[in-house]
Amino acid sequence: MRIGKQWLSDWLDSRLPFEALAAVLTRGGFEVEGAGIAGPMLPGVVVARIMATTPHPNAERLRVCEVEAGGERRTVVCGAPNARVGLKAPLALPGAVLGDRTIAETELRGVRSQGMLCSGGELGLSATEGLWELPADAPVGVALADYFRFADPYLDVAVTPNRGDCLSVKGMAREIAALTDGRYRAPRARALKTSGVTPRVAVQDPSRCPRYCARLVSGLEPAATSPGWLVECLRLSGTSARQAVVDVTNYILFDLGQPLHAFDAALIRGDVAVRLARPGEEIALLDGQTCALQATDLIIADDEGPLAIAGVMGGLRAAVGPTTRSILLEAAHFRPDTLSQTARRLGLTTEAALRFERGVDPELCGLALERATALILKIAGGVASPAAEHRMPDYWPRREPIRLRLERVRQLLGVAVPRARVARLLKGLGMTVAASHGGLLVTAPSFRFDVRGEIDLIEEVARLLGYDEIPTVELPYTPGAARSAPSGRRRAADLLVDRDYQEAMTFSLVDPGEQAQLGVSSSLALRNPLAGPWSELRASLVPGLLATALHNRRRQQGRVRLFEIGTCFTADPAGVGVREEMKIAGLALGSALPEQWGAPARPVDFFDVKGDVEALCALVGQTARVTPDGAAPFLQKGLGAAITVAGHHVGFVGGLAAGHRERLGFEEPVFVFELSASLFEAQAAGGAVEPPRFPSVRRDLAVVVPATTAAGDVLDTVRRSAGALLRGLVVFDVYHGKGLDLGKKSLALGLTLQDFSRTLTDEVVEGLVARVVESLATTYGAVLRQ
Repeated sequence: MRIGKQWLSDWLDSRLPFEALAAVLTRGGFEVEGAGIAGPMLPGVVVARIMATTPHPNAERLRVCEVEAGGERRTVVCGAPNARVGLKAPLALPGAVLGDRTIAETELRGVRSQGMLCSGGELGLSATEGLWELPADAPVGVALADYFRFADPYLDVAVTPNRGDCLSVKGMAREIAALTDGRYRAPRARALKTSGVTPRVAVQDPSRCPRYCARLVSGLEPAATSPGWLVECLRLSGTSARQAVVDVTNYILFDLGQPLHAFDAALIRGDVAVRLARPGEEIALLDGQTCALQATDLIIADDEGPLAIAGVMGGLRAAVGPTTRSILLEAAHFRPDTLSQTARRLGLTTEAALRFERGVDPELCGLALERATALILKIAGGVASPAAEHRMPDYWPRREPIRLRLERVRQLLGVAVPRARVARLLKGLGMTVAASHGGLLVTAPSFRFDVRGEIDLIEEVARLLGYDEIPTVELPYTPGAARSAPSGRRRAADLLVDRDYQEAMTFSLVDPGEQAQLGVSSSLALRNPLAGPWSELRASLVPGLLATALHNRRRQQGRVRLFEIGTCFTADPAGVGVREEMKIAGLALGSALPEQWGAPARPVDFFDVKGDVEALCALVGQTARVTPDGAAPFLQKGLGAAITVAGHHVGFVGGLAAGHRERLGFEEPVFVFELSASLFEAQAAGGAVEPPRFPSVRRDLAVVVPATTAAGDVLDTVRRSAGALLRGLVVFDVYHGKGLDLGKKSLALGLTLQDFSRTLTDEVVEGLVARVVESLATTYGAVLRQ
């Protein structure tokens, strides 16, 4: 939401400099995303009027124009096709600088030209066909930047979704007044002289449209153009001027926050109705697309069918155009949930829908209709009829008094705020405040849809008081007091950070096509998605990490290591509800180690990521087993494995398949893992352990087994046969090649043996080793390597 200094001053008297508002708004909970001036300064460019034109004696396509610019006449040679007597256009005087071009008096085909009549594109503004035709009220000789307020500073403010009341200059002025003790000038509707017949409008669904106002304005001048101040207000708001009536409705939307719509009254057939769409109805919209309507869509219609989708977009059939002489002007309050469902289903994002789905003050319709009518009459002439109004307050959002306890304010904010000050702060926001035992009774105004309970009022008090004004209080600390251990998931996150991963937070909504291609589709599509690419709940964290890694890789990040802890969603097998599961996932690509001199560079591989998974499982005293069966479908065959802990499947680890790498655009191997976070709900065994008093014994074995034998299976067999004396087991070498038969491999195993009650003798050790070798021979046909 852009707010300009001049426009803001229409609503607000404040002694605070405009430049200081950024800090004030930030303290008040609004993010100021930028600041600037409304347009280019354009020194030496003035408003001029063409007084006479004659053909150029030596050039067929040029004309010699006599122009008036502030009391003096100049001769200007111009080639624009729309140059004509009476036209007002920008004139760049000699010495003016337009981009990298300096305007000077020059001779064009034998005729002296004392300046240049300009198009919008030549001034660095919006492109126009021929000369920029300025409004008829533009004063001749005035600097163009002064007429359009180009020097007006502005702030670009991000408004949070719960504060739809601030999506207007009026709303921001009211908020700034409360934050700065300024004087907010509340608007009042002026009585209009009306005549003619009141339009006939039927509201068939008052629960979805509890207020609807409309009036006819006839006798309009089709050629009327919007004044410069209005054109500049629209440009500041990101909208270009098009037609006087449409410009007024857009201006009121940004000024008051109330969307309006104007229909060409000559194109309406019969009476107007606000109703739900009927089966098979379609509407051709202003943006050119034709939409099929559903029975839940609220529309504005006449006897022939839909005229507009209520609160979203108008239709082409009764659109205001260059020949429009009479209009039906509407202002309404639509229920937010009904409108937002329609807008999202049809993929329509408009300024009107943005405001309606956040909530528009139902009290605002009458004021907006009166102000818009007055502006239209002033700009385009005409006669206004009495307004038709359907007002059904029983369906308006209810505003019940909320009890605000001063003691609760003190408890939550840590500071006692006097009753009088709390009352003054809340009244500044337009709230009704009455004294109550131990506090206040507060009723939120009709435009504050976000204030529903006591906690909301306390937040408003803190915001207006200023968070920096709340004193810091040191909490008491007792030395030696027991502190709770971090949660298992948090410990897992800390471990991954220690292992050089960075935590990511990706969207819970994903592209269903991408999920399906990876083979992890959840089949949980949203009925009303925000956008097509984000229309399904994620079944895995991996798609989000892949997209994030690719984003970083394309921005010259050669080494990427990411992890995320988040919720994944799957349909319940019984067909009832949705199953939610917390998962921990990680991704690694690029070099295994940061660039350094102490170790040779090598790319990350399967065993690096497998080691990270094993370290995570060790946090809770568990040993991770990897097996090729049950790996995720998007992993490379031979580089993907399922992870089991204590016989239970808990996740997977492996390298992304080459086909998926190429499709996504990765140039190097990518390794991922994903674990169920429930694994970390169990805490590792704690408490002190007495160090052993007797020495350990190390025995190394090299056994030859079939090449297809999994090392994990061999280790499990060794653990079972060695029994309780086995304290450590590791594979420290794998060998294929010369000296071994085809289809065989050698595994070098290191066994650490220890007894806490005695020193192990050679007889005990050798007997245990023999038992291990015999078990391996029986199970796998293993033999000791000579």
